[in-house]
Amino acid sequence: MAHKILIIDDLEIMRTMLSRVAEDFGEVVTASSGKEGLLAVLEQRPSLILLDVILPDIDGFKVCEALKKDYRTRDIPVILITGLETEDEAEVKGLSLGAADFVKKPIKPEVVKARINTQLTLLDKSRELEEANQELTHLAMTDALTGCFNRRYFLNAADMELSRMKRHGYPVVVAMIDIDHFKDINDTYGHSVGDSVLADVAKVCDDTIRYEDTMGRLGGEEFAVLLPVADDEGASGVLERLRQSVENLTFEGHEGLRVTVSIGLSELRADDLTVEQGLKRADEALYAAKNQGRNQLMVE
Repeated sequence: MAHKILIIDDLEIMRTMLSRVAEDFGEVVTASSGKEGLLAVLEQRPSLILLDVILPDIDGFKVCEALKKDYRTRDIPVILITGLETEDEAEVKGLSLGAADFVKKPIKPEVVKARINTQLTLLDKSRELEEANQELTHLAMTDALTGCFNRRYFLNAADMELSRMKRHGYPVVVAMIDIDHFKDINDTYGHSVGDSVLADVAKVCDDTIRYEDTMGRLGGEEFAVLLPVADDEGASGVLERLRQSVENLTFEGHEGLRVTVSIGLSELRADDLTVEQGLKRADEALYAAKNQGRNQLMVE
C-alpha cells in the first residue's frame, strides 16, 4: 500500500536527513513549523507523521495533542523526535499525549527506518482488519444471491422504522413481492436460470424503489419492501412502476421467458407491535393478487 509521510522539523538538515530515510516507504512531504505542520496534515492526509518536539512556534507536544483531539487526524500515528536532555520525561509526556513512538537525537537512520516500518505495518494490518470486518458485516446483512438485505436485517431495520413512525407520526408502508410461477421457471429452464431471474428481479426492484426505501429477500422468490413517509397511494405508484419494470425484463438466450410479480401492500398501524404484523396483512393482499390472476398489485 502506498504511504505518505509528513516530516515536521524546523531544521532543513533534519528534514533532508529524515526524508532520505522515509522515502523508501512512499511519498514524503515536509513542514518547518507547528502551524505549517497542522495545515499540512489536513491537506496531505499522511499515513505517518515524524514530529520534532522543538519547533519555533508551537512545540511538538502541543501539535501532537491537537492532532489526537481532532477526529480527522487522531488515528494518524505520530513518531516524536527530540534532543531534549530530559529525554525520559519527554518520552513519557509524548506517549501520554498519544504519540505512537519516540526517537532520540542524534538520530540513527536504521533505527528511524525500523520504527517507521513498524508503525506502517501496524497501520496496514489495522486497515486490513477493518476491511475484513466490514466485509463480514456486509455478508451478515445481505443475501448472497441477490445482494438484497437478508430477512433478519430487513426485519430489524423495519422495526426501527416502525419505532420512528410512532414517535413522529409519519406513514410507513410495507409490501410483499412474489415472483409468479417461479417453480415453473426452475422446472422449465433450470435452477441456474432461476437464480438469474431472482438476481435480475432484485436489481430491477432496487433500481425502481426510492433512495429512502429498504428492500429485503425474505426467502425463496419472496421479497419485501419498506417505504417510509409513504401512504397507500404514494407507495402504490412506486410499486406499480416496479411491477411494470419486472414485466418488461428480457433474458438473453431465453427470449420466451417472461417474468411477472404479484404485490401486496399494507400501511403500518399505530397499534402494530412489530413490522411482521404489517407484513402479514401485506401477505394476505399478495395472495389476493395471485388469486385474481397474478401480475398485479393489491392493497390490504
